[in-house]
Amino acid sequence: MIIGMALVPGLDISNKPRPQQGKTLNISYYWQGTSAKVVEQNVTSRIEGLVSSVRGVESVSSVSNFGSGNVTVQLKKNASVSGVKFEIASLLRQVREKLPKEVTYPELSGGEIVTERGRDRDARILSYRIKAAMPDIEIKKLAERTIRHDVEKIKGVGRVEVSGGTEKYMEISYNAGQMALYGLSSYDVEDAIRNYLGRQDIIGEIIKTDKRGADERISLFLSVEGEKKLLESIPVKNINGKIIYLNNLAKCEYKDRDPDKYFRINGLNTVYMNVMAEGGVNINSVAAEVKKEIERSQTVGSKLSYELTYDKANEQFSDFKTFVFRSVMSLLILLLFVVVCKRDFRYLFIIVATLLANILIAVICYRLFDICLQPFSMAGITVSLGLIIDSTIVMVDQYSYHRNFKAYFGVVGATLTTVGALLIIFWLPDYIKTDLYDFSWIIIINLVVALLVSALFAPALVDRMNYCSRQSGRPRYIRFVMAWNKIYGRYLRFTQNRLVRPVLLAVTACAFGWSLYLFIDTLDSNTYQPEPEEMKLHIRGQMPLGGTAKQLNDKVQTIEAFLSQYKEIKRYETDIEGWGSEITVEFNPEHLNTSFPYMLENKVIGKLITIGGADWSTWGVSQRGFSNSLDLQYRSSNIEIAGYEYDRLYRFAEDMCKHLRQNNRVQDITIETPGHERQEDEYYMEYNKDILTNDSISIIDIYRSLSTMLVEHEMGRKKENGQKMDYVLRPEEYGKFDLWQLENSFIKAGGRDIRLADLMSINKREAKNCIPRENQEYVLRVAFNVLGSYTYTCKYIKGITEGFNAKFPIGFRCINKTDGSYEDNGAQYWLIGLVVIIIFFICTILFESLYKALIIIMLIPVSLTGMFLTFHFSSIEFGTGGFAAMVFLCGLTVNNGIYMINEYKNECRYIKAYNHKIIPISLTVFSTILGFIPFLLEGPTERFWFSFAVGSISGLLFSMISVVFTMPLFLKLYKPRGQSKPI
Repeated sequence: MIIGMALVPGLDISNKPRPQQGKTLNISYYWQGTSAKVVEQNVTSRIEGLVSSVRGVESVSSVSNFGSGNVTVQLKKNASVSGVKFEIASLLRQVREKLPKEVTYPELSGGEIVTERGRDRDARILSYRIKAAMPDIEIKKLAERTIRHDVEKIKGVGRVEVSGGTEKYMEISYNAGQMALYGLSSYDVEDAIRNYLGRQDIIGEIIKTDKRGADERISLFLSVEGEKKLLESIPVKNINGKIIYLNNLAKCEYKDRDPDKYFRINGLNTVYMNVMAEGGVNINSVAAEVKKEIERSQTVGSKLSYELTYDKANEQFSDFKTFVFRSVMSLLILLLFVVVCKRDFRYLFIIVATLLANILIAVICYRLFDICLQPFSMAGITVSLGLIIDSTIVMVDQYSYHRNFKAYFGVVGATLTTVGALLIIFWLPDYIKTDLYDFSWIIIINLVVALLVSALFAPALVDRMNYCSRQSGRPRYIRFVMAWNKIYGRYLRFTQNRLVRPVLLAVTACAFGWSLYLFIDTLDSNTYQPEPEEMKLHIRGQMPLGGTAKQLNDKVQTIEAFLSQYKEIKRYETDIEGWGSEITVEFNPEHLNTSFPYMLENKVIGKLITIGGADWSTWGVSQRGFSNSLDLQYRSSNIEIAGYEYDRLYRFAEDMCKHLRQNNRVQDITIETPGHERQEDEYYMEYNKDILTNDSISIIDIYRSLSTMLVEHEMGRKKENGQKMDYVLRPEEYGKFDLWQLENSFIKAGGRDIRLADLMSINKREAKNCIPRENQEYVLRVAFNVLGSYTYTCKYIKGITEGFNAKFPIGFRCINKTDGSYEDNGAQYWLIGLVVIIIFFICTILFESLYKALIIIMLIPVSLTGMFLTFHFSSIEFGTGGFAAMVFLCGLTVNNGIYMINEYKNECRYIKAYNHKIIPISLTVFSTILGFIPFLLEGPTERFWFSFAVGSISGLLFSMISVVFTMPLFLKLYKPRGQSKPI
């Protein structure tokens, strides 16, 4: 116990289950300026074919983008990550020579420790608002030079982002028409500016022979240092002996760069530092280290002050505190129950001391087996408290009354049956096993420790305190006991009647069948449903193509000003990047379950309607949300279609859309590319090659002229006055030249004026800059909303997928990819049969009788009858918690029968065995029930724990009925020589 107490501070405490090694590898590569189709044909398909043949690979998916590609490899459950990764790396080295030279070397990554659900990688855990007596841009630069690097060195920190402030840059703007008069293009100016800034180029290769006589290619690298003269005075080109300087063509001026990213909390536009944690780390310990580093930096005279605005660790650790509170409450309820039942403080001291010994010895096992204490583990401790007290009560009552260990075999059998029932959790599907893995291990460890403590420590403590449970004098309630024994004895004789027994057994079987029928009728199609996240209002905005973050920011600030007037809002975060934005609104806990979130959503929708120039959508509060754009409509259900030919695949997707429209409940139907729901539009030019040939105009000349008029160039950075500054070259017409001007204006190309509309047609189309594939199949998604319950949606989608899979030709198939859906074929329910078999063999060994073991098994259906009826008539969601209760009951309900038959075996008279064990059995049952009461306090909002507690309590109550009234139906309670008195 002393060792356990010393090890308590070193326990691994976390807010989530411990992560497991990832089974996903990623291969990325780049091919600058190449279309997605070319990348897919020349690189992606080759790499996919290679890795698909590697042993241990379960699936391969890829995405080919404009200028890049990525292949994702999913490994099998038992595959060696390091071995497969090494083999794939070897294959990539071999295939590199066969890929185009412009393709970068394929980079292999992944296989690290990640969380099971994969959503916590690089998750933001802390946000600080940085303040100082200086401009925002200076605050940002100082923070990046100091505190950012210190925080990034902390183990477990993925990256640190510092946002805010407006940077300056040098804009070099030129008049494209004037440059055309000189016969210059933007490339001439760009080349001159790069020489001014300094450049490094590869200008060729030479062949060098080494000492062994082998030829080796060496690249020639030309480095040009930047010039010290003024930017405006640099020469651009010598034309007929006249030097053209930059100030003849362009003007240079400092400007504030429009940010391409904004981040604000509660609408405060200042400098923020966001700390991201790596996947799978304990965010509580990482956050604590970051806070220490922040405090240390402030104590050493830093000019910056930090205000904590977001702490994910503190918010998530509240779940752990809730389970600690439940454990303490459960312990107090159990101890109060012991006091009320026994009213003996020596007995209470024995129970408390034994319970303390169990917990401290279990702590040693937690450290030996490296168990992580997280919310589900704490729930396991809470549940096991009642089971530990059960073993202690049975053993203390037996030893203090008889001074022998005959009840210990019953305790061993009861413990082994519970452990055997919990073992099947390790064969459950992953999406169920993840939550119950640590929960089961904690209970198993605590029960095994309880066996040792009840055998060695509890009897020694009873002897030390000279405690005896025998009552001196006339027992209390003797009249009630004698009257009940008389009634119960008549019932026992009644059950032994050859005509009555089959009728009672038939009634019991019918009751079980009826309850099972009602239960199946109300059971959801999926055992598992994901835990709902806390209600938050999400407001998303998107600008049309070509819009900027600054333009969108002006509109978002209007919404922030509207939200700032409501005190019921806890916090709202704004994140703007590119041409999209999202505002996440969190509510105060006291207003979370009121009508305010729905009222606020309606008012926000009314405000969004008045803000034009952008597409808006909301979700997270009401079921359907809002959207004023088809592209932004949130769709909760979808079906993915995979096939080897893209054109036929798209036709099948259209057929599915037509079928879905026949159901009036199905709304907002669309066809999407998975992961790339909204691809950009582009304008493409279709040249008339005959006219170009007749007029002797080169396409390259047209392209160079258009680039001079429409394209801006990032020239690089140069240090001025101690600060690095970007240089940007852009035409004065940049952003002002529209489609009508492009088609109708004359431009200079090849030394002559031309009108583009005479040479080509300019049309609009969706840019196919992304081609996804899974297992070398193309994938499309049919997304939609279904107006109905979750159960109806699952059944409807399942019927659609099965119907179309039956019609599809070979090589095409559809998959249900609805959010939160899992392939649930009911395989976990067959594992209940495995529990029954395990219990049967344990009881057979314990009693050395197949018949008695079968009697114990017959108690399980009666207890399950109570659970089935409870879930049916209460309409409580069954879910994973109900399934866990079913497994748990299979191990618990047989314990009462084991205690009773073990005592009957020792006493040889059933009524006497009943009188000896009914009180300990009742105490164990009700102590276990009381241990579940804290899980009922939160109500149905705690979906898993509420259904788990309700199912366990109802089953345990019916287990008393099974051991008192049902078990005698299966026993032969008469001696063979015609005795009529039950024994």
